[in-house]
Amino acid sequence: MEGFRRHDLVWLDPDTDVKTLLVSDEHADMARNWIQQSWPLVVARQPDEAARQAGLLQLGITLPSSPARTRVALRVSQATIISYSRPLLLKDAIAYAPPAWREHLSAVSEICAAHAVEARVYGSLSTQAFTGKNYLDAASDVDVLFECSKKTTLQKLLDELQALEMEPLKIDGEILTLSGWAVAWRELATALQKNTSVILLAKSYSEARLLRLDQLFSQQLSAAA
Repeated sequence: MEGFRRHDLVWLDPDTDVKTLLVSDEHADMARNWIQQSWPLVVARQPDEAARQAGLLQLGITLPSSPARTRVALRVSQATIISYSRPLLLKDAIAYAPPAWREHLSAVSEICAAHAVEARVYGSLSTQAFTGKNYLDAASDVDVLFECSKKTTLQKLLDELQALEMEPLKIDGEILTLSGWAVAWRELATALQKNTSVILLAKSYSEARLLRLDQLFSQQLSAAA
């Protein structure tokens, strides 16, 4: 399906027959309840070309099971989707984080604004914000999608993010480059201290690939995030 990107949020028709969407029949009742609660599902990477050609979109939800998280995969057609959006903005997610984290997250948001980066959240903080269920604890990370622009000075952004580490929480997540590929920001920070021949695992809408730094930042690669 065109127009979607990894980490986007999708809302499905509550009357959808969930069993026809599940990749595995397991957890059908919980997945049905999720959709009927009008909670969003998350756009996953779309590696199956045949499914893409058939107009099917792979989505995921993470159930609030304990101690391990249960992830459920679904494939849906356009007809079942009633709305979708980009991931929740970090500045809008801060109120849903534990109080002890909020000052730190506000500092991350301010750094991003100063460097023309749109900061969005995915993972546990996003899911907790939308469901009201407890997905975070003292050991949790916060996953941030750092969407770069042409005005972003990447090295300064990474330097300031690293300067915030490590208390009171760990900020993980990805840098979304102008090429359309996303890379883990921590791995990128380490790589930039070396040279452009360093290889990083990069992800696009449809694939994961090992790429050099110069491919990520100096070439326009045909990939959608």
